[in-house]
Amino acid sequence: MKNTVVVRRDYLNFIKKYRRFEKRHTNMTVHCSPAFENVKEGDIVTIGQCRPLSKTIRFNVLEHEPATNLSQNVKKSFRMF
Repeated sequence: MKNTVVVRRDYLNFIKKYRRFEKRHTNMTVHCSPAFENVKEGDIVTIGQCRPLSKTIRFNVLEHEPATNLSQNVKKSFRMF
């Protein structure tokens, strides 16, 4: 689709046997309405569930927060939870 962005959702998964956390991620396809024009890589977005728009798109962008420091925008960096 034309207005589709891929959002990487980072989370921690607890391993009971070792009593430690591991880092995991999930890629989600999200519909970005034309109201949010300048969504770029590294920006933080708030998403919400909606009706299925296509085979893989089940979420909408609700809020867009531009990246504050461009030098720290690394693809695989974890943010504080």
